[in-house]
Amino acid sequence: MLTKVKTATLMGVEGYPVTVETDLHNGMPGLNIVGLADTTIRESCQRIKPAIMNCGYHFPREKVTVNLVPAGRPKEGSHFDLPIALGIMMLSEEVVEMEDTAFLGEVSLDGTINPVKGVLPLAICLRQAGVKNLVLPKANAEEAAVLEDIRILPVGTLMEAADHATGVKIIDPYIRKKTGRTKRHEVDFAQVLGQESTKRAILIGAAGNHGMLMMGGPGCGKTMMARRIPTILPELTYEEKLEITGIYSVAGLLSDSRPVIEERPFRSPHHSITAPGLIGGGVKPRPGELSLAHRGVLFLDELGEFDSRVIDSMRQPVEEGVVHIIRNNEEVIFPTQIMLVIAANPCKCGNLWDDRKMCTCTRAQLLSHRRKLMGPFADRVDMHLKVSPVPRERLMEARQAGTGMSSASMRQIVEETRERQRHRYRNTGYKDNGTLDDRGIERFCKLDAVCRTMMNEAYDKLGLTMRGYNKICKMARTIADVEGSEGIKEIHVAEALLYRVDLGE
Repeated sequence: MLTKVKTATLMGVEGYPVTVETDLHNGMPGLNIVGLADTTIRESCQRIKPAIMNCGYHFPREKVTVNLVPAGRPKEGSHFDLPIALGIMMLSEEVVEMEDTAFLGEVSLDGTINPVKGVLPLAICLRQAGVKNLVLPKANAEEAAVLEDIRILPVGTLMEAADHATGVKIIDPYIRKKTGRTKRHEVDFAQVLGQESTKRAILIGAAGNHGMLMMGGPGCGKTMMARRIPTILPELTYEEKLEITGIYSVAGLLSDSRPVIEERPFRSPHHSITAPGLIGGGVKPRPGELSLAHRGVLFLDELGEFDSRVIDSMRQPVEEGVVHIIRNNEEVIFPTQIMLVIAANPCKCGNLWDDRKMCTCTRAQLLSHRRKLMGPFADRVDMHLKVSPVPRERLMEARQAGTGMSSASMRQIVEETRERQRHRYRNTGYKDNGTLDDRGIERFCKLDAVCRTMMNEAYDKLGLTMRGYNKICKMARTIADVEGSEGIKEIHVAEALLYRVDLGE
């Protein structure tokens, strides 16, 4: 007797289909699981037998072999409990057609179906494999229901799943809850007073998806402004919501109150974070902060306090938009398309640029701090901004006038600018100005003779690298887009040069 039940497993944040084959034959009683199963799956033998018996079913006295197909790829996860249990229970039952149905769920000893991690990416890969119906734990139904073209069938017990498989009682499809639209953000750029030039630079960065390094003394508003950047970014598309929710599902960061990620992430890891915590990894690779910030903002506050080796590990993932991790001869890929925002003090004590305070750092401390901030990693960040504290007089004037840019006005400009970029880069592989490579810069960031002369002078006087030269061209392209200009003009290049200042001065 042979049964086949469809399910899936995860490799990083991507899933691939698995077929659970169950065979009953003469031999010593026992349950053997083959097909590169991890410890969690092998331990399911001890959970499944009492669960089946407690549901009133007979557990076979013959030898039971479970094969996970394809046998040559590793599988992991407690969600294999349900398909394995059903495969065994259906050995002596007549089942309805299940070619287009898959099963996910962890089984308790009493037959209760418990929620599992990574349901959304598993559901996506099963949908792509032709599955039309997905039986899963009730607690995971809202998360998976974000998919619009697969029927979600929630179950609370092993008995309910068995009744559905035998046609005794078909499960009704889950209907996604319609939640009312809540206020998008509690913070607003209108609350930032007297920093209009920096807000303009942030608008440029958000419009072109450019990373930025803000350097200034304590209390000048770097963190305050960084935390408001998500308020000016465009709304997530349907596909982006699926991507981000899948990552958070694998990381186990979804909850009953937030089963689907509706807003762009903002992640701000502590400076004591390790390289695996930042870029992902571990014995069983899991997404790091870079991937949790995918399609959103990764904010590194006080860059000088981070371990240099941790910061250097970000170079390739930030530039390529993905991180590759090799474990057990398998490659795991995590997406890392982020807007990188960094804040740092000009020196260890933070008073180097403040005329009202005395810097207490030694020359050795200054050189060490500068090496960390102005090394190869910082050269890969598009915008270098010098943020100064707001004088009391200007602060009072701004508070009385109340005419500063708000998040709503900035977001409108960002959305219009990104729409121009989407139109320009359709069918090219590029998404925005920030993703342009050398070939894209040569094609889409053409400079006239006057602009080239200005850039050549800046290259010599500012000691730019070729990478820095190209990043200024990309920023000039974004500034031109913000202004609605088809071509890059001298004034756009001049403003872009302001956003690549030498922060070591």
